[in-house]
Amino acid sequence: MQKTHTSVLARRVWIRGPHATLPYEAGWATEAVFFTQAEEDHPELTIGAEISPDGISWVPWGDSVTLGEADRMAALALTRFGSWVRLVLTGASESRPARVLVHVSLKG
Repeated sequence: MQKTHTSVLARRVWIRGPHATLPYEAGWATEAVFFTQAEEDHPELTIGAEISPDGISWVPWGDSVTLGEADRMAALALTRFGSWVRLVLTGASESRPARVLVHVSLKG
């Protein structure tokens, strides 16, 4: 029987520049889906995943997705990611911030 688990990596966090979520140890899982939600008015955000062997040093992994200005949620799926995962969000600025909520759903 497979296990599933969902965690919040960012809860209504204001971002005003490049932002990385908290790292999450997910070595037991075989699949991860990140859900990024933006509240209110927000700029277009680029959302990419990073992986790490130790939760300290990071490398970009897979394709990024875009959360358009008119969109409220985007999903990014990963497989074969090793032990640690996190998201990096870009596109927000001091003049055009974004308030985000990020979940990771794991299965394995």
